Amino acid sequence: MNRRQFLAGIAAVPAIGGAAAEGESKIRSIDIVHHTHLDVGYTALPAVVRDEQVRYLDAAIDCCRADPAFRWTVETLVELDDWHRAASPARRAALESLVRAGRMDVMGLPFNQTAFLNAAQWRQMLAWIPRPLWQALSIRAAMQNDVNGFPRAGAMALLDHGIHHLLMGINADSGGPPFRRPDAFWWKQPDGRRIFVWLGEHYGSVMNYLAPAREGVRYRTDEAALRAAQAKLADHLRAIEAEGYAFDSLILTHTHPQHYDNGYAFPSLAPFIAAWNRHGLAPALRLTTATDAVFRMERAVGASIATLEGEWTDWWANGDASGPREVAASRVAKRSLAAAVSPALGAMPARDERYVSGILRDLCLFDEHTWGAASSISAPYSLPTLGQYVEKSDLAYRPMGMAGALLERRVRAKIDALPAGVYAINPAPAATSGWAAVAGVDAKAASLVHAQSGDVRPLVRERGQTRAWFENLAAASVNAYRAAAEPAPAPPAMPAPTVRFDAAGWPISATWPGMAQALFDGAPGDFVCVGVVPPADRRTISQLHAKFDAEVRRKSFQQTGATYGRTVARETPHTLGYTQEIRHPRLGASRRLLEVWKREPRARLTVALDRLSSMAPEVLFLSFDLPQGLPLPVFSCGGVPFTPYRDQLRGTCKDYFAIDGWAHYAASGSGGHWLWVTRDAPLVAIGGPHVCELHQQEPAARHRILAMIFDNCWHTNFVADSHGPMEFQFDLVWRDSLAQPAALAEAIADDPIVVVNPATHEEAPLLEDILH
Repeated sequence: MNRRQFLAGIAAVPAIGGAAAEGESKIRSIDIVHHTHLDVGYTALPAVVRDEQVRYLDAAIDCCRADPAFRWTVETLVELDDWHRAASPARRAALESLVRAGRMDVMGLPFNQTAFLNAAQWRQMLAWIPRPLWQALSIRAAMQNDVNGFPRAGAMALLDHGIHHLLMGINADSGGPPFRRPDAFWWKQPDGRRIFVWLGEHYGSVMNYLAPAREGVRYRTDEAALRAAQAKLADHLRAIEAEGYAFDSLILTHTHPQHYDNGYAFPSLAPFIAAWNRHGLAPALRLTTATDAVFRMERAVGASIATLEGEWTDWWANGDASGPREVAASRVAKRSLAAAVSPALGAMPARDERYVSGILRDLCLFDEHTWGAASSISAPYSLPTLGQYVEKSDLAYRPMGMAGALLERRVRAKIDALPAGVYAINPAPAATSGWAAVAGVDAKAASLVHAQSGDVRPLVRERGQTRAWFENLAAASVNAYRAAAEPAPAPPAMPAPTVRFDAAGWPISATWPGMAQALFDGAPGDFVCVGVVPPADRRTISQLHAKFDAEVRRKSFQQTGATYGRTVARETPHTLGYTQEIRHPRLGASRRLLEVWKREPRARLTVALDRLSSMAPEVLFLSFDLPQGLPLPVFSCGGVPFTPYRDQLRGTCKDYFAIDGWAHYAASGSGGHWLWVTRDAPLVAIGGPHVCELHQQEPAARHRILAMIFDNCWHTNFVADSHGPMEFQFDLVWRDSLAQPAALAEAIADDPIVVVNPATHEEAPLLEDILH
């Protein structure tokens, strides 16, 4: 069953709120919420959009002051924050006065988000403005528009800040709501708390229904115009009631008829509604704020609606894979920041707290749902498109650089007061083993000797790089070594794992003593390309989302795999290495390297691909087969675990999943635990590629996980043709027990940090200014 069949299957059943009315409409009143929908970009450069929104908020304040009946809701905190920083005390007081009077309203989210924020980002999201300002503006509800989903991590963060009401205005393009709308439901979170959700229509839908009364940039208020608008609205109300809508009130939202996105106030809306009600037209219309509307709706229907549970996965998440390098850069930034705040490095200096906040704010904005221009596909190399993506990319590369610099300062500050030597640091919350680069060590040094235990680590120099192998570095630890000229003794012989190979010499299975099943049971990192077959194109993909047709889908896509060159094997005292060329018509020079640990059940795959330039829509994957018979994995989104298929709101996206970066497979009984970790590509599919399948059923091959490394199938907003060299890294580890998969994933996604603390230092006052 695909998603469209699922939706068709529920078309005849009552809405969550109850049975549909017979006869005339039950809807007696409609609350209309006026706001703009913020895309940080899309219609103009992000910097231009943010500047304009400051001006538009001033205009909304003046509209409210000029007309006591006018109402305005500020959809996002980023525009409010930008405005507030520039506003005079008098203007700030005017806004607060209008909020207290119920004539203006401020929502609780900074912007409309994708599902790629981690837990630290969600904490930053709900700390976007100072707490006193939050309280002064009486923020009690939140709104997410356009995007097709909302993580439970976000819902729980809202609840943590006293927000119990969420309005969703989903755009049905290339996805859509999980079930029939409009409707309301209680959304129960994993900790038992509930949030009231208004699953509304598209964020600008009411403008279509009132269009017969609109003339240019204003609504007419003559009786003929009013009755024409009433007739069109009545048609819509009959339609939604026929589909099962059963409440006697409704919430509809209104942006600007000529600027759906990034628009401004439409002052003639208030007199239009006043004229409607003076003429006694039904249903009654009420121009109000989002908070007032959603609280009224909860009072009216909250006792009779269903309670639903599960992750709200997002159909639009695949768009992020159109910019794999930028996504990878953002993830480098997140890992560097996590390392910088590790307790291994001590307390964060107050001076650096602002850097942490600034890095997180940039990363949150990178994970905002707007990726590019409206022309990003139709004119991918136009100056507006390129300009917008430069700004978007900066939100990944700038925090990458700033987080890296912060981590470097924190490490240097930690070791500066320690004796001279070489320090191996594991900032992660779990122990780890592996290779680490050693820069700056004396060229005559042949080994590193642990300052306490005397353990000797040989230095390996090859291809212009010096590195050392570190064994079982404790969590959040700083380990002191001294560089020594004497070579390390030969390590004791280690029994290699049992590895099976395919005909080209590529490993297809690896098993260590004590394991009942292999670490992997199939070629790790097989390349899969799903391309569109002409005459199908991006319009075909969009149409399949709107109305699924299995035959059209079958004819529109072709799946191809790669061929591979001869495997080159290389053994070190600690790992077995295998390198192989990847050959596919869509790739230039590409290769994969698999490193298999000897002492523990672990493997690392590094894939370097060169995607050839093409505007044709395609989706690229790397596939991994774990042992057959394993149950579905557990993922995490924003720090909140979920099991795909089984722990989701019905009708949400199952073709792919946005994850924090790991998948935990737990065998039944004492069979052990497999942890798959992706460093760079946080989108995955289970069982197969599932491109545009809109499927809902659990796949048979639950043991197969595919990393989506590229997707340019969108017809707007996202990147058309990211090409050239790209690198992706994955780790797979087995444990007989695993209580904290997120901690272990953080530990193995990166290598230990190794730094040399010299015997001489700069003057203390200089270092104090630089490091603290």
